[in-house]
Amino acid sequence: MTHKKSNPRIWRHRAHVTLQVLLDILLVNLSFLAALYLRYEKIVPVQVMARYSNIWPVFTFFCLAGLAVTKTYKCLWRYASIGEVLRLLCGTLVGVGATYAFAIMITTIQRANTQIPFMDYMLRLIGNSVRISPNNYLHGKVIYGITWLVMFILITGQRFSIRLVNQAGVRRRAIKRDQTRRVVIIGAGWGGASVIRELAARGYREGMPVAVIDDDLEKAGTRIMGIPIEPGIDNIPEYVKTYKASDIVIAIPSANNASMRQIMQICAGTGCKLRMVTAMQDVTGGHGKVSPMRDVNITDLLCREEVHLDMESIQSYLTGKVVLVTGGGGSIGSELCRQIAQFTPSHLVVMDIYENNAYELERELVDKYEGKLKLTVLIGSVRDVGRLDQVMEDIKPEVVFHAAAHKHVPLMENSPAEAVKNNIFGTLNVAMAADRHGVSRMVILSTDKAVNPTNVMGATKRVTELVIQYMARKSKTRFMAVRFGNVLGSNGSVIPLFKNQIARGGPVTVTHPEITRFFMTIPEAAQLVLQAGAIGQSGNIFVLDMGTPVKIVDLARNLIRLAGFEPDGDIKIDFCGLRPGEKLYEELTMTEEAESLRTTCHDKIMVLEPVAMDDEAFLKRLEALRAEASKERGDVRDLLRALVPTFVQGEDRRAG
Repeated sequence: MTHKKSNPRIWRHRAHVTLQVLLDILLVNLSFLAALYLRYEKIVPVQVMARYSNIWPVFTFFCLAGLAVTKTYKCLWRYASIGEVLRLLCGTLVGVGATYAFAIMITTIQRANTQIPFMDYMLRLIGNSVRISPNNYLHGKVIYGITWLVMFILITGQRFSIRLVNQAGVRRRAIKRDQTRRVVIIGAGWGGASVIRELAARGYREGMPVAVIDDDLEKAGTRIMGIPIEPGIDNIPEYVKTYKASDIVIAIPSANNASMRQIMQICAGTGCKLRMVTAMQDVTGGHGKVSPMRDVNITDLLCREEVHLDMESIQSYLTGKVVLVTGGGGSIGSELCRQIAQFTPSHLVVMDIYENNAYELERELVDKYEGKLKLTVLIGSVRDVGRLDQVMEDIKPEVVFHAAAHKHVPLMENSPAEAVKNNIFGTLNVAMAADRHGVSRMVILSTDKAVNPTNVMGATKRVTELVIQYMARKSKTRFMAVRFGNVLGSNGSVIPLFKNQIARGGPVTVTHPEITRFFMTIPEAAQLVLQAGAIGQSGNIFVLDMGTPVKIVDLARNLIRLAGFEPDGDIKIDFCGLRPGEKLYEELTMTEEAESLRTTCHDKIMVLEPVAMDDEAFLKRLEALRAEASKERGDVRDLLRALVPTFVQGEDRRAG
């Protein structure tokens, strides 16, 4: 039989607990003596001291038991907070109250002349300490009350002195090292206090708090945990210079989007490293804690509002269902899979042509759900009708999300026939297979570039919208499309390009100083797609609320600042001109669609009614397009214009 070596940390902990118990024995008895001293105005009668000498073992036992029962010996007092204070309050009350109750019980038994062996033993142990007259009994209550108060003060003070000494020592060592970053905290509420505590708990290795800034003028000139509070969010740059700060932590979890956007913009211009905390709801649904500090990213600067979903409506069509996601390994497709998995489908099937992304997603979901999710990852192309039929025959999907597409605008300008084959006819293949195999509903992902398209990619996505509206009229399957703008962090997003250029020292290339785009986050886009799938009727095209368009040059400048550089100084911005097929401004609806645009039950989702069209003529143009795209050097642009009259390439990129 082998014996593990003793862990030195365990022995140190036991030694600390033993030392604390011995110290508590001293403190609880000191508190009783102090109570007697106060009660009898400095002159304690001899008979009272005799009673104390008899009762102190019982009193000590009950007090230590109370502290042990409330688990005060398991607390790390260097990180103590109000919760630990409440434990001490309860522990000392239990100890003193139990002693007082015990004394009453013994006195009652003695006066009744009841013979109980155990009680006789305790009477002999306590002796005359319980032989008190009724007149002195009230004085006993007072003594116990004073004892509890003094004990609570002494024990709490002793415990928290550990924390104060520890923090003072850590702070001195941090200052002596002269390596600590100086931190300005925005927000003097519970969020700011949490940041100060967290920095202290980490030994100031992640920064030394030097000032707190808040717009509440009543707090100006006061201190929070010893850190001065300065007034005026607008004065952040001046305070950064005054306190020689290198870091800013934004700790206002309750701020609305407009306020947060303003604060972010001001802070981004200081050149400081930015971090922030956000609100975390506790189990009761209130905001009782903040998240750990993290770096501010470009998504934070956009200040997108939180998406509120109708969980019941989404569960009704996903929970317990077989769900197929085409293009499931891509940035949007993979996030859709993550979101869908949370709704417990009976079977989640991921289909993608690119094996690496599909494999990584499979490992992620397998590790996260540990056998609780039935997951199948398949390799295949939406251009392969036979493969689609095989997959749907085998898995019998009830819901299909179609995210597979070519979406890089410049690349599709150079390979327009491939865009047609994949985007248009890939979508048609999936839709017809869904119809043949009795799929309940199919949701395709479209784009704002489908509106008045100026590039091949946008034109093909507009045709896919027409395809699903055509299929909606011919099939029992419920077909719908969701149209949204650029997604931050997705494959092909401008963000990774800018970050790489900044890492190389610049310049950052922007096509035009006035170019703007709508942006949303990947999780937000995926959630709204799921929500649209829950509320949609067949043939609907949903338009997501993308918020305010963002200037790409402003996006570039913010990224440069987040990296700790000054735009147009440390990192230059070059304007390289619009790329083939690129617009200055994107739109979410066409002029002829405006009248049919209406709101839905979700405040971030609007819907367009199906457009009237000649189905026979549409099919003939589709077949002509298919034939042209299959040629070695087919020219599909004219046929795309026949299908999408608003497709104007290279003539008016402003899309009026």
